[in-house]
Amino acid sequence: MARQTVEAAGGIIYRRRHSSETSAETYDDKARNTKSEGPKMQPPSQSPEEILSRHGSKPRSPLDDIELCVVHRPKYDDWSWPKGKLEPNESHRHAAVREMGEETGVAVALGPRLGEIEYPLNAEGDKGKRAKAKNGSTKHVVYWMAQPIGEETTMMRSAALGPVAPADAGEIDSTAWVGVQRARRLLSHAQDRDMLDLFVDRAEEGALRSRALLIVRHGRAEARKQWKGSDAERPITPKGAAAAYALNRELACYAPMRLVTSPWVRCLETIEVFSWQTGLPMMTADELTEDAFAENPQAACERIDAEINRLLSGAYGAQFVTARHRAAQPQATPRPQPPQPSASAQQLITSQITAADSAIRLGDATSCATISSTAASPNAALQLATAICMHRPVIGGVFDHLRAMCASQSLSKQLIASSPYMPTGNAVALFIVETADGPRIIDIQRMAPLVY
Repeated sequence: MARQTVEAAGGIIYRRRHSSETSAETYDDKARNTKSEGPKMQPPSQSPEEILSRHGSKPRSPLDDIELCVVHRPKYDDWSWPKGKLEPNESHRHAAVREMGEETGVAVALGPRLGEIEYPLNAEGDKGKRAKAKNGSTKHVVYWMAQPIGEETTMMRSAALGPVAPADAGEIDSTAWVGVQRARRLLSHAQDRDMLDLFVDRAEEGALRSRALLIVRHGRAEARKQWKGSDAERPITPKGAAAAYALNRELACYAPMRLVTSPWVRCLETIEVFSWQTGLPMMTADELTEDAFAENPQAACERIDAEINRLLSGAYGAQFVTARHRAAQPQATPRPQPPQPSASAQQLITSQITAADSAIRLGDATSCATISSTAASPNAALQLATAICMHRPVIGGVFDHLRAMCASQSLSKQLIASSPYMPTGNAVALFIVETADGPRIIDIQRMAPLVY
């Protein structure tokens, strides 16, 4: 029998504990009644903050205030991370988001990549340490960190991401939100605990507060020699349009709430369908055109720095579909739209975005942080990712600039130093954290469209 590898993907979903919760682990009723869960934990008489305050210390780890989502599979009577097989014409990235949504009912945005495991397919569900696959079929699983997104963000990205259907009860019958130590005791498989170790390592380097900068290279454009118009008006080709459309599914996995682009046609055309699908406006940046970059490359780098500062400051993205975008959507193909804010709420959001954009142009990170702290409207969402579409020469200069921000030399090498830097219609996700020494890139993920 020929050796076969079944590809799968999943992740570790984390969320902050509610401030009213104690350190007692929380899990649903079904999880409480499952024999494999282990001994129950009783809530302490005092909160962790009270205990720590009494002893004059503070939490030493960012893991103290988060909980993780594990799922119970009745077929195997085990607890594991949500995961599942890739569908035809699907990337690991997209499968991870879809499977986590199907098995937990929680819509997520991907964070830094954790790692991958492989085990014999016939060992699925076996407790303890699985033997390494030597012959026969194997299952290869890629894992990401992930965090929940709100209902409105979920609705906005639904057309770009595609449908996510709930898992059958026979596949997943319980989910549990537990702390890190509780998860370690609850997980049935050693390899899942190994993945938890990688999660802990990521958390210690700041990944829990990371944000994603998605750098997109425009789709393949008409050849310069054949195009009779101005370079700024040179459009993407039909193949370039197909790649741009396919890339939307990959971008949606990170739930970007801000779209920035060079105003030249080929960049606008690359992300305009994503803008149409989500209702997010495209913010043009003149500094990112090829001509502007050739004249003043520093201005392009300063714009990228400003976008990073905005992202890390916790600025909020607009969580509504503008009237202009809604009018442009075909009425014959209705799809769920996010709840519309009141006129006053929309005015507040619009004023916040305008003020934030002004702060970006002025390079004022403090103003961005102040604006974000006042964005309490239910129609605004914390911005986890920003997507920026630009040209090949600009990408080369930006990569040179960003290389110094990489946390390691191996990461910096992933920002290619030679042209074309990345293929047309591709993208790269840079996960960035704020440190005492400034922004640091802790993970880089490449995205390629699957055109079929």
